[in-house]
Amino acid sequence: MTVTGFNPHKVQAELLQSIVGGKEKYHIASIGRQFGKSMMGMNLALYWGFNNSPCKILWVSPVYSQANKVQKELMSAIAASGIVKSNNYSSSELELKNGSVIYFRSAERYDNIRGMTLDYAIIDEAAFIKDDAWSEAIKPTLLVRGKKVLFISTPKGKNWFYELFQYGQSDDYPNYKSYKGSSYDTPFISMEEIDDAKRTVPELIFKQEYLAEFIDGGGEVFANIDQCTFPAYPKSQGKVFAGLDIGKQEDYTVLTLMDSKGRVVDIYRDNKNQWSVMIAEVVKRVRQFNASLMVEVNGVGDPIFEQIKSQYANTHPFVTTNKSKNEIIEGLILDFNEVSVHIPSKELFSPLYSELSYFTYEYSPKTRSIRYGHPTGLHDDTVISLALCNYNRKKNKTYGTYAVR
Repeated sequence: MTVTGFNPHKVQAELLQSIVGGKEKYHIASIGRQFGKSMMGMNLALYWGFNNSPCKILWVSPVYSQANKVQKELMSAIAASGIVKSNNYSSSELELKNGSVIYFRSAERYDNIRGMTLDYAIIDEAAFIKDDAWSEAIKPTLLVRGKKVLFISTPKGKNWFYELFQYGQSDDYPNYKSYKGSSYDTPFISMEEIDDAKRTVPELIFKQEYLAEFIDGGGEVFANIDQCTFPAYPKSQGKVFAGLDIGKQEDYTVLTLMDSKGRVVDIYRDNKNQWSVMIAEVVKRVRQFNASLMVEVNGVGDPIFEQIKSQYANTHPFVTTNKSKNEIIEGLILDFNEVSVHIPSKELFSPLYSELSYFTYEYSPKTRSIRYGHPTGLHDDTVISLALCNYNRKKNKTYGTYAVR
């Protein structure tokens, strides 16, 4: 029994054959985008349920919406097959007529996994799940009757999924086996599309998302942060450039100043004072350095820009769109990779160090686009200000409806 319409491509077939026929209990698959891993996983769950009746199978996704989506897709694919006894979206369970049950759960609320006794498990997007969910909740359910577990995911740095992958490559762990499948191995995406992504996506992200390689700090955007820090603000050399990120609501307004050598010489960060006070402070600091100032001008930024411009002539706008934001962020990524930008240490100015460390991205395989930003509940104002400042230093040009001086 297979999912309707599922015809595994060569690498999928080899992987499935190895999992089904192998003696190992733990199978770890590092998979590139558009490989077809979800369909492959659904087919494996169905195979286990149909050929090892009655058994209990667990499917775990990072969040509930993903697990629910898989349940709906699997049910849709086998609805006409006559093998389903019941399907309950409220309890997230699908029972086959032979007595086998597939449970769909999320790792964000893993208490609802505790106490189960399972035969098989599939951990989807394992790299995006906290290791506590595995060690504290999922693994104990497989100690009594557990036969096989598949961890399948695109990598996300060198976290616990990477450690499991290493086990599978070592003779010291005979119960583990690892696999790798890149986007080049799948017929679902053309070579031209992959090559286009290789040209347009930052190298580290391409290696992780398409080649399924484990990258140091792969969930992070900026490398070499510690190598780029200094313990005290240096005296500026050459021209000075500034970038101003306008804070909205609870966000901070941040001004960063950098000299021609790429060294941050001053930072101002405020979200408590009135606009008139903050504008006065911004103008005071850029005048002190005779800096070229670039200001974000989307949304609330426009009137603030006009007020600053009226007081300081060497002020230029930057219209933030997803495309233009990516341009300045990727320029900053490159400079951190080359250690050609220098920032205050964590002890000297902790907000910038922290925001750089947890700054992240979301990648859309459908549009092959990247959206950079901060995790929910955190800030990225100092990062955007630094990126604007760095862009101003390197390009010294602006976008939008305003004229370049």
